[in-house]
Amino acid sequence: MADPEAQSPALAVEIDELAKMNGVSVLGTGVNPGFVLDQLIVTLTGGCHSVERIEASRVNDLSPYGPTVMKSQGVGTTPEAFQAGVADGSIVGHVGFPESIHLISQALGLGVDRIEQSRVPIISSVYRETPYVKVEPGMVAGCAHTGVGYRGDQEVVRLVHPQQIHPQLENQPTGDYIHIYGKPDVHMSIQPEIAGGKATIGIAVNMIPHVVAATPGLKRMIDLPAPAALMGPSAYSRHV
Repeated sequence: MADPEAQSPALAVEIDELAKMNGVSVLGTGVNPGFVLDQLIVTLTGGCHSVERIEASRVNDLSPYGPTVMKSQGVGTTPEAFQAGVADGSIVGHVGFPESIHLISQALGLGVDRIEQSRVPIISSVYRETPYVKVEPGMVAGCAHTGVGYRGDQEVVRLVHPQQIHPQLENQPTGDYIHIYGKPDVHMSIQPEIAGGKATIGIAVNMIPHVVAATPGLKRMIDLPAPAALMGPSAYSRHV
């Protein structure tokens, strides 16, 4: 829902038409997709004369999440079971790379015409445990998922999202990193990661005034003003 057109153009048209018929606006958003690896990247290009390519990564800790996320990331499986899960679609890694890459390309005019994805298991060398999974050394602690957008044969967007439980046990700091190569180059680093659960709630709520004020139809984050924290009634009234 961050950008239905990226994978389902017909569905995007249908949602847009239904929204307009009923006089409402529809937006799918969250911390990622919706912010870190798309909207924030686009915003950081605001001072650029031109952009040649983008590389960005979000390194996060899966430990707070429940059993559904553990299964979808392959946490607690063997390397062989991980590969089998990727092949049969039960292990999906991050959901949203096509949407984020399409959003970035659309916003900046990068002309992405092909997207490739890869999922690689993060093998633990130490014991790790959450309330929902136990990972012995040699087992899978997470998924390193990469999405690459090409214009012809040229790579113009590379997004990397390695997710694992307790990364600190192997001295892996979490963080969000964005590298924009153009005129001028822009490099951003945030450590630790922007907290996923809390930020998803925050972005969804902070976008409400923009959605209410928008014209009817299907919207994307790049179609609306950038979110800002709503600190009270006065902040809300400025947006409606």
